Amino acid sequence: MTAVTTSLSQILADGGATFWLPRNASNLAGNVDIAFNLLLYICTFFFMVIVGAMTFFIIKYRRKTANDETPLITHNTPLEILWTGIPLVLVVVFFFIGFNGYMDYDTPASNAYVIGVEGRQWNFAFNYPNGGTSSELYVPINTPVKLSMESKDVLHAFYVPVFRVQRNLIPGRTTELWFIATKHSPLPNPKTNDPGGFPVFCTQYCGDGHSKMTTRIHVLDMPEFEAKLRELANPFKEKDPAGKEHWVPYAKVGQKFATSNGCFSCHSTDGSKGTGPTWKDLYKSEVEFDACNVPGYTLKKTDSDEKWDAYLRESIIDPPAKVVHGFTPQMQSFASVFAGDPGSQKDEKLRALITYIKSVGSDYKAPEENPELYDASKTKVHPESVAGQEEAKKLHPPESGETGTTQPAPETGK
Repeated sequence: MTAVTTSLSQILADGGATFWLPRNASNLAGNVDIAFNLLLYICTFFFMVIVGAMTFFIIKYRRKTANDETPLITHNTPLEILWTGIPLVLVVVFFFIGFNGYMDYDTPASNAYVIGVEGRQWNFAFNYPNGGTSSELYVPINTPVKLSMESKDVLHAFYVPVFRVQRNLIPGRTTELWFIATKHSPLPNPKTNDPGGFPVFCTQYCGDGHSKMTTRIHVLDMPEFEAKLRELANPFKEKDPAGKEHWVPYAKVGQKFATSNGCFSCHSTDGSKGTGPTWKDLYKSEVEFDACNVPGYTLKKTDSDEKWDAYLRESIIDPPAKVVHGFTPQMQSFASVFAGDPGSQKDEKLRALITYIKSVGSDYKAPEENPELYDASKTKVHPESVAGQEEAKKLHPPESGETGTTQPAPETGK
């Protein structure tokens, strides 16, 4: 899986863009555009005047003979007042435009909808009040939105060209950014490989993967936004085209979590080397360590599933504990995202991510999917969750000759 990148040409090719700027899509953009255009036109005007006058004087007052003498001119009071007064007036005008814009920029609306933003090497993660998370930002149109932002490792920045907003994410501090999106974002276009949404960039150099630290903002109508929040709140469920709800297999859910938490910026799934080890065929392979918190610890193809699960779990929660040979301990802990009591939502998310990492390997054996078990309308728990596995044992007891005691199938209600 590769990260979606956005070039400057794509931004300026947007239908609402001008020659100089991308489209204006927020309440704060207008003031920025006024200041930018005014400064541009005034500077262009004075550049032409100064260069034109300079060219004229060079030609008109050039030295024509060897006996020409330059006249002694000490000063010109009216001219000095003029070239001091005009810039002073312009500076005052720009001050009021900038101050007015700054006050709007730095004073969020009291009724703003708050979304948490986490920046880490090298991705953004967005946390919504209902517990939903995503790797791309979803906001309602014409509604004040405030982003409460923090960095989990180094200095990052959150920059949205079409909104004309940018603010740093600083380790150990919470910074805020707000806006009102005034235009719908473009829809995805598979024909042109356009993912839709407005582009977002990190504008502070934050390491090797800085250029890949991009994401998108999707501006939706309120009903669509609320529906998206319900979807994000429970990534283990999805609806088919007919509107029927189904459980999503853990490997597929884990792939979503890997995307939303920026795992693919460091770990590949095709065998190519990145900042971290590739996940392709990692599961059930021979792994050597340069640093390890357990003396003599080894990890081999023949080791049990329990040992591999414990290793993958520790690598996500406490990455420096065991460092694979040839790599450096750059990965930050994801304990805040995945560490939870057994059976909790965080723990089930971690199990889903581990299942996906294992599924990238050729030795992974996917659990047998029973359509009835994956019908969310017939069971309250995910069939691959801890509770779901217990329920599956009751619904599908071991056959004769298998481990366990043969039990009769549960009776169906009449």
